[in-house]
Amino acid sequence: MRGATGYGRIKGMKARVKSGRRNAGRRQTPPKPPALPIGNSDWAEVKAGYWSADKTQLLSGLLEKKCTVALFTRPRRFGKTFALNMLQTFFERTEKSNAHLFEGTKVWQNVAYRAEQGKYPVIFITLKDAKGANWAETRDMIIDAVRDEYDRHRTIFSFKNCIETARVFYHQLCIKQITPRNCQKALGILASALHAYYGEKPVILIDEYDSPINYAATHGFGEEALQFFRNFLSSALKDGKHCRLGVMTGILRVAKEGVLSGLNNPKVYSVFDANFSDCFGFTGDEVRELLATYGHPEKMDEAKTWYDGYLFGGREMYNPWSLLNYVDDGFKPQPYWTNTSSNDLVTDILSRMTPRRRNELADIFEKGERKVPCAEELGPYGLIQKNPEIIWSLLVHTGYLKPMTSPDENNQAVLAFPNRELKRVFRDDILLPIKCDPVAGDDLQDIFSSLTSGDAEGFRKSIERFLVSSASYFDTAREDFFHGLILGLLAIGRDYFEIRSNREGGDGRPDILMKPLPDVPLPGVVLEFKSPKIPARASQKRVDALLADAAKKARKQIDEKRYAAEMEAAGIPVLKYGIGFIGKHVAIEKG
Repeated sequence: MRGATGYGRIKGMKARVKSGRRNAGRRQTPPKPPALPIGNSDWAEVKAGYWSADKTQLLSGLLEKKCTVALFTRPRRFGKTFALNMLQTFFERTEKSNAHLFEGTKVWQNVAYRAEQGKYPVIFITLKDAKGANWAETRDMIIDAVRDEYDRHRTIFSFKNCIETARVFYHQLCIKQITPRNCQKALGILASALHAYYGEKPVILIDEYDSPINYAATHGFGEEALQFFRNFLSSALKDGKHCRLGVMTGILRVAKEGVLSGLNNPKVYSVFDANFSDCFGFTGDEVRELLATYGHPEKMDEAKTWYDGYLFGGREMYNPWSLLNYVDDGFKPQPYWTNTSSNDLVTDILSRMTPRRRNELADIFEKGERKVPCAEELGPYGLIQKNPEIIWSLLVHTGYLKPMTSPDENNQAVLAFPNRELKRVFRDDILLPIKCDPVAGDDLQDIFSSLTSGDAEGFRKSIERFLVSSASYFDTAREDFFHGLILGLLAIGRDYFEIRSNREGGDGRPDILMKPLPDVPLPGVVLEFKSPKIPARASQKRVDALLADAAKKARKQIDEKRYAAEMEAAGIPVLKYGIGFIGKHVAIEKG
């Protein structure tokens, strides 16, 4: 029996050896890689059947820091919606547990955090499509998004102990009889109703909170939007009374005293912050894993050249949207980011840029980098379009440029293009349209910039240059024409100043007085003109002396008649210019 068994074993071994020899020359078929999650923001679905990077450190960080309200700002297409969906999948109480989806992830390594999974009701609202023709339409779109979330939780409104206010409000929502004022309470009422029903404060997630605000700011109803959102957000997020955790995403980091003024100490994490810097976008290691999974690890250098280079808190990150499309298209490098949804505010400001500002952007394109004004915070929403230097910060927050250095004490930073893709996008979307549509305006920008910065000599040269190229001697010889000409040139500043001409100021009527609008960070300006009488056949030296004397007299008159008294009493610094002119020659006395 033992012999027969041994013989059988030897025979089986010989058969396996022969089989191995027959298959030795055959190529083994590699396993098919998983699908790529292009355009899929359903985290649970992606986790179950697609390639994905583990970004659950976002959950760990939020739980560790015990945030009440956090705002994450990143450029478009960096996985903000996907991240919020992951938060919803983790926190939301559901009939069937989602715990198995997080096994083996970074957040699951901390046993204490596992108790938070599936524990809370969740409110999830996305506002990316709330863009109507006017504020009433936009507000209705926001309320439609809120109504969808009420419908998702509709079972709680039949609960016998449901807050009556919430039940009535839901009924009014369903029949669309909510007053504009009550719309602002919608989020807070839902949060309080969920808290009462579950006995746990809800987690509140708001995706692209700034999308309707940006849109409203560029379509003439920004103030209505700001007022609405201050109350809308604070109704649910203030003090944490009915909120376990609030997380918002957007593109722009604006002053907390603006749209976030109703909240207590919200934490804002922008592209400049080191915290959570690896939670949006792909790290270098994640890109290596992606390329290896799809059979082309040697493409790392090409991927880095095209899609790396974004700096979040000093850490280099890759654009996930572009990387996934690059792999899906067979590793063909091209700009994929250009075809994503546009940013209305960036488009609006770029469309109104003067040639000089556009040329400065072109300078970065040619030289690679440049040190320019760039603040981490954009300021209150209402002033974004009124600050002439905001374009640099705006391009950083929206992803067109990256900060090579952090802003210094003067809010100056070195900016550059992140990668080849963004340089191509900039060339095609901005530089080429500029070259095809040259617009006069450098002189206007020079005049305005030098005037408001106190550069008297630059102001004088800019005016003379404009007069030489645009006006005749006889036109400029008349004081009323010169006055009207300068007034027209300074109209470029009406977004920043209240501009008065020959109106009372102090003890007289200054020729031009420019008072900065509320919260505009620019000095006031007073201009007084005088045109001296020039003797026939006067030498150029004599003409220059008469011009200088006229400018001094004009400057002295500003003080004698106290033209700047109103602004000085309000604590506004004032630039005072006495201007003497004749023909196309100008002299300026500044003080």
